[in-house]
Amino acid sequence: MRNSPRTKLSLDNKVPILCQLLAALHAMPVQGGTFDYADELAAKAQAARLSSDPYWLSLVHYKPGPLGLGLVSQADDPAFFSHPQGKTEPRLELEATLRAFFETGGGDQHPQCRFPARYHWLKQQLGFDSRRLPERACEELRRWQETLNAESVTLVFPAAYLNGPSSMFGHTLLRINPGDNRRDVPLAAYALNYAADADPGDNGAFYAYKGIFGGYPGVFSIVPYYQKIKEYSDLENRDVWEYSLNLDRDEVAQLLRHAWEVRTIQFDYYFLTENCSYHMLSLLEVARPGLDLTSRFSLKAIPSDTVRAVREAELVVGTDYRPSMTTTIAQHRSLLSADQQLTVRGLATGEERVGDVFGRYDSDMTTSRVLELAYEYSRFRALQHASVRDRHAAQSYALLKARSRLAAGKVWPEVARPGTRPDQGHRTSRLALGGGRLDGEDVVSLRFRPAYHDILDPLPGYSRGAQINFLDLRARYLGDEQKLKLDRFTLIDILSLTPRDDFFKPISWGVDTGIERMRTNTGWATGGQLKGSGGVSYGVLGEHLAYGLLQGQLKAARQLRDNYSLGAGAVAGMLFFFDRSSANLEIRGLRFSLGERNKVFQLSWRQSFPLGREWAIRYRLEHRYERAHTHDLAEVLVNWYF
Repeated sequence: MRNSPRTKLSLDNKVPILCQLLAALHAMPVQGGTFDYADELAAKAQAARLSSDPYWLSLVHYKPGPLGLGLVSQADDPAFFSHPQGKTEPRLELEATLRAFFETGGGDQHPQCRFPARYHWLKQQLGFDSRRLPERACEELRRWQETLNAESVTLVFPAAYLNGPSSMFGHTLLRINPGDNRRDVPLAAYALNYAADADPGDNGAFYAYKGIFGGYPGVFSIVPYYQKIKEYSDLENRDVWEYSLNLDRDEVAQLLRHAWEVRTIQFDYYFLTENCSYHMLSLLEVARPGLDLTSRFSLKAIPSDTVRAVREAELVVGTDYRPSMTTTIAQHRSLLSADQQLTVRGLATGEERVGDVFGRYDSDMTTSRVLELAYEYSRFRALQHASVRDRHAAQSYALLKARSRLAAGKVWPEVARPGTRPDQGHRTSRLALGGGRLDGEDVVSLRFRPAYHDILDPLPGYSRGAQINFLDLRARYLGDEQKLKLDRFTLIDILSLTPRDDFFKPISWGVDTGIERMRTNTGWATGGQLKGSGGVSYGVLGEHLAYGLLQGQLKAARQLRDNYSLGAGAVAGMLFFFDRSSANLEIRGLRFSLGERNKVFQLSWRQSFPLGREWAIRYRLEHRYERAHTHDLAEVLVNWYF
């Protein structure tokens, strides 16, 4: 039967509509359907083995599991995963992520907006068809990116700060440099930081315990860079090193996409491994595919070592030095006479009238220097002593007003940059082997310290008089007994010998705890010990240091009477810094009056001769009087830093 003209006209009109309907249905994701685009992408990803691609593993922070079995993400927050088993199953997580991109609705909580770095990479690898997988608008992310306007990235390394448990080894963060009119004003940039979300009420010992065993959540944050500089340089008096990186704009953009992904995600914070420096490396691995920076830091991630790794990966294109307030004051002070320094101190403390300084010196430059340094020192005192901040603010204003009466201009030379950066110093692991004589017996000594530096290690790149030994293991092979015995295992040993003077009056202090082989009334025993010290240090004869500390020590072992011995005493010594060696002369006397009683007197001389930055020869001479017996040690060790 032939169609009537009217019927034919009706069908012709419906053909375009039918085609449009079929095209729309084809573009829609149909869960479980044969032509489901999500299934198609998942199959394509599986064929390309994307779930085992090193870059996907970096994006989701997968690392080998215990004993090297399987993979486990270092992220410890369920919100970071699209699949319930995503923490340990990279393939399931990738497929679930792809399917999540098809979710209906929009807004800033859509998976495409929550995981923009994943979306960007998977789109590159799989060539998303925007008709079948529409791209969502992410307004919050867009505004954040526009605020940062990132053009480049700088790795920032504030040096070690012994008085802050979280910063004893130093710290690293990333500065996000804008590409607009803020380009030449680094303090107007933002800083990308990772740190432990610690309880402010935790003391140093509790912080160390929880930090070592992952007791704190680690969080990422982005804050104005000037706030971090104020914290590090002004409040904590830490020199800051800045390393410009050669990431291009696309790499910087991907780094920030990933920073957005982890900004609210919790990672367990580990003081020695998954710390600030480790996760700055993990961010750089996401920024530049092919980088492998974190794999070498599975046991420890010391900031100076991680900065060295970044430099060795040829990411660094320039370095800048930002001296702390104390460094600046000390160098400016060295350019003034002793009398001028007294005037500076008097002006800063209000003991001298500001107006009396005019006409006292031969040149306006000298007067300007005195007034400027007095202002710098007044600011330092105000930051260190909040109780008198208002009084110092008034004095600082008077000093600035007086300085304005003289010609403007720069009156100080640039602060001298240290000859060696922290990343150029010796490596932080140390292995030592040697031997000698102990009480007339031959001994072989073996030592291993994974971190980090002691007062006789090669000095370039480190602070004079500062020491942190962590997990230091010492063993001796006794020739007569033909046995290798534990001599000492140090959990942590910190010593801060910062010299005092008329301007700065820090307290020198130390803490030392671990397990050691000790003498008792009934023979040898192995037990725990805790030692604490406090006192003062002074610079003498140029660069050398003299120190005196009061010290207390607690020993605990079953062989001791009442299982413990508690004593107190004093330590005095000298640190010598010669051209080609460092040396330490020390006298120590303790009286143990509680628990098992005892008296200890010890005199020691140690000297180290660096052979470059990775080797050193060290010898030790020690005389010890304990339990009515004398004990003598002569020992030579070869130290390798790696």
